[in-house]
Amino acid sequence: MLSLNYKRAVTPSRVNMVASLECSPVTLESQVTVGAEFNLTRSKMNLCVDGSGRIQSVLEAKLGREQGSPALNFAAELDHGKSLMRFGYGLNIGS
Repeated sequence: MLSLNYKRAVTPSRVNMVASLECSPVTLESQVTVGAEFNLTRSKMNLCVDGSGRIQSVLEAKLGREQGSPALNFAAELDHGKSLMRFGYGLNIGS
């Protein structure tokens, strides 16, 4: 298995971009993934797209400014290859 990874901090501690390529010389199968992370004042957004047509995203929003305040989470996945859509949400209370 051969793996190549690249990470770029577009804006330090705010925006990160990542790319990954994995391939197997024996079976000639490969997988490519591109992702981004956005850190905002009270929220964080993660996005990921892979070579099979799958798009994933996660949004975490803090509902208060204090340490240990509740956080609201949303997650979504769209898989074009399998015609599949998923959505989820959550509320994290505590740390």
